Amino acid sequence: MKFTRVTISNTDLLEKFIAHAGKSLDTFRYFSSRPLSIVKNHVYTWVIVEDGAVEAYGHLDKEVDTIWLGIAVADHARGKGFGKKMMQRLMESALALGLPKVKLSVDHINEAAIKLYLEFGFKLVEKKDTYGFYEWKAPVLQQAVMSSLAFMGKPAEEIISIAKENNFILEFSSGMPFRADMEQVFLDAPIKRFAHNYFPAPEIPFVLNLGSGDEEIRSNSIQFCVHGIRLSHAVGAPFFSAHAGFCVDPKPTELGQQLARVKTFDRTKHWDLFLESIREVLDLTADLPTGFLLENNVLAKMNVYENGANPLLNVEAGEMLEMINDISDPRVGILLDTAHLKVSSKTLDFDLLAATKKILPFVRCIHHSDNDGLLDNNQAFGSDYWFLPLMNQIENGVHVLEVRKQTSDELGAMEKLLFS
Repeated sequence: MKFTRVTISNTDLLEKFIAHAGKSLDTFRYFSSRPLSIVKNHVYTWVIVEDGAVEAYGHLDKEVDTIWLGIAVADHARGKGFGKKMMQRLMESALALGLPKVKLSVDHINEAAIKLYLEFGFKLVEKKDTYGFYEWKAPVLQQAVMSSLAFMGKPAEEIISIAKENNFILEFSSGMPFRADMEQVFLDAPIKRFAHNYFPAPEIPFVLNLGSGDEEIRSNSIQFCVHGIRLSHAVGAPFFSAHAGFCVDPKPTELGQQLARVKTFDRTKHWDLFLESIREVLDLTADLPTGFLLENNVLAKMNVYENGANPLLNVEAGEMLEMINDISDPRVGILLDTAHLKVSSKTLDFDLLAATKKILPFVRCIHHSDNDGLLDNNQAFGSDYWFLPLMNQIENGVHVLEVRKQTSDELGAMEKLLFS
């Protein structure tokens, strides 16, 4: 059994399903009045294929501001658990996309389907004569995720123990040293967790760069992100996040410092490579619903060239929005690092709040820390933190405290500031 995502390029899978769905189409009437090309308007469309036969179908269909869920299992394949598996995949997709709510309609006589929907958290919101409308609302995470950066220098087992003791959600991030068993440690950790960027660190260090002109570095970066997405899905995380990339290839020791200068670079070329890398990552993980978030880079004044050239990608709101529009895949979103944007706004002299408001509709995760606007150094924040007034504009995002070396009490105080 495998899940396959359906797009306009493979609607033959829908034809196969409809051809042998049998009596299931008596209650699933979606395609009786719609062409197969309607999948172009879907947020997601999945089928389950087993032994060459398309046994189940599911979609998340956007109609104005409402996301509708539709599901059907071929009549001869009922009772094999395909319906539950498809519902699981659709709800994983909804969480990965950060959808606040999903609706469906179902006939009252379809008791088996109603039981399944209730099991996945749908509730009856409107009852008609022969059918009812049901709605699922995403759980709002009123809790911060703690970056492993806060516990820098401690072994993974101690970090996990602290997280478990304090009921922390943990983001395993860059800065955790290479260990041959680190992946298994992550998979086995008895806590809710995320993977971010350069995790798990490889034995031979390199700088993850999806915009690299060096094909070996770019290929390694693509494979690293593919692996991160698969690890994230394995532990139930809705997304994997990574840094955007560069027009140059920094050494690991240069990160956070002034990058070595090159004589010249073609920004358009590296931007195109960056977008192509994202597409390759998505293609290589097309069997998964897991989101792929790209983080805005931080541009300090020391890394601006004498001619004003910027060697970093996804620094400004315009490029982030261009990425979203060009990729045009619901799995792709933005990880907003507030400290990165603060420094970049000082360097390039753009309006910090205006830039933030432009990208917020596409932001699914936020890294919170503060600085003096000159260098990104992951400092703690207080009640004067510039982003606090914008917290009520994030309906269903994940908030990460990416602050360096903090106690559990200090982390708790910052978490309280975010959600008070």
